[in-house]
Amino acid sequence: MRNSHSRLSGGTALVLIAVLLSACAGNDDMTGRMLVAPGKYVLFNCTQLAEQATTNLKRQHELEGLMVQAGTGSGGQLVSAVAYRPEYLQLRGEMEDLRQTAADKKCNFVPGEDPGATAASSRAIR
Repeated sequence: MRNSHSRLSGGTALVLIAVLLSACAGNDDMTGRMLVAPGKYVLFNCTQLAEQATTNLKRQHELEGLMVQAGTGSGGQLVSAVAYRPEYLQLRGEMEDLRQTAADKKCNFVPGEDPGATAASSRAIR
């Protein structure tokens, strides 16, 4: 009896987490910014900002692929929301911080892709 109660609680917790994460999905940019310490990249120079942006963007694309792949199976939306979405949102927040820092330092590039491409990929994984 105790084991079935534990499984029910664990299952209930997973559903609750998925619901909370999906509620946050409506405003991914705000959620992403909340997951990043402000000024995280303030000590980076333009070259370091570009390198970090490239690394972040590569990982974002990997996660997008994993989320799309997970979404095709049964229970995939839940797996995607729990396993991949938090890291994806954090990377988006970091990318925004990288863009802001690059602009503040007057770097001659914009970290990441153009906003249209990012918005399109964001819509694709929802």
